[in-house]
Amino acid sequence: MSRYFFHVQNQTSYVRDEVGSDLASPGLARSRAADAAGEILTADLRDGRTEVAFDIEVDDAAGERLFTVHVAGTVELDPVAA
Repeated sequence: MSRYFFHVQNQTSYVRDEVGSDLASPGLARSRAADAAGEILTADLRDGRTEVAFDIEVDDAAGERLFTVHVAGTVELDPVAA
């Protein structure tokens, strides 16, 4: 098992993961980051945000950046439905 840290940054804040998660492989860390991205995106859209952009930066236990998940989305409101 290795420890992975998932830091989240958006336009206004940076949340550093100080605890991390023990996972069996970098592939599982990628899956965990993808799941987290979906959860954050869904929560933001449900909160009424129409412009969503954030990054999830994944580091290993040595502090090395393994990858970054970039997420950006726009909700266009249909004037007829609104």
